[in-house]
Amino acid sequence: MTAPSFLVLWNGVQPGRQDEYENWHSTEHMPERLGTPGFLAARRYRAATGDDYFTIYEMETLAALESPAYAALMHQPTSWSLRMRQAMTGFRRLPCLPAWHRRMGLGGTLVTLRLDLPVDAALETLRPILEEALHQGAVFGAVLGGSDAAGKPYPVFPDAPVPGVECLLLLEGSEAAGPLALAQRCAAALAQDATPQIWRLLQSLRRSELPDPMLARQPSRDDLMRRWLPG
Repeated sequence: MTAPSFLVLWNGVQPGRQDEYENWHSTEHMPERLGTPGFLAARRYRAATGDDYFTIYEMETLAALESPAYAALMHQPTSWSLRMRQAMTGFRRLPCLPAWHRRMGLGGTLVTLRLDLPVDAALETLRPILEEALHQGAVFGAVLGGSDAAGKPYPVFPDAPVPGVECLLLLEGSEAAGPLALAQRCAAALAQDATPQIWRLLQSLRRSELPDPMLARQPSRDDLMRRWLPG
């Protein structure tokens, strides 16, 4: 099976808005994105310490991000999405081509390591380390992907960092110790001064699990948004 391309996003949320953010993201935003042609699955995480979030969208190819349906989501947001965009902080986005992918199940803990290296250069060094770790059961999932060319600004958050030639290592386990130790070993092997981040899984959703997977744009949830409006 061909490894999926993926899009990852980091963001924070203004103080006092986390509960609304999680309600919006799980009931409207993630289903809306997954309804877009070419999207396959999504997972949302929260930092083990702090209030930051990390989201992964798997897709058939990165061409899904260039489709008219995806452009409509960016430029014609729902009322709730427009409201929540104003509450998001520290936004960062990285579309990734897959370079190496091994997984035996889905881990409740994810460790990420962002590297300022071309993905092919990182893979040459990391492949034997990752293969050994998986064989020993130190982790049960490892994904390496990245961008091989400079990206472009994201219209929704034009001031966010623009993707460069960089890669991202995703390590999954039931607890943080194994993936964290492996991430630190990988950073050292590449002589990279990179800090791993630990994330706790909040939600996993596949396109096939949507109420109507054939809808190119899933219904908005204005009924839920009204609960969060003042007054």
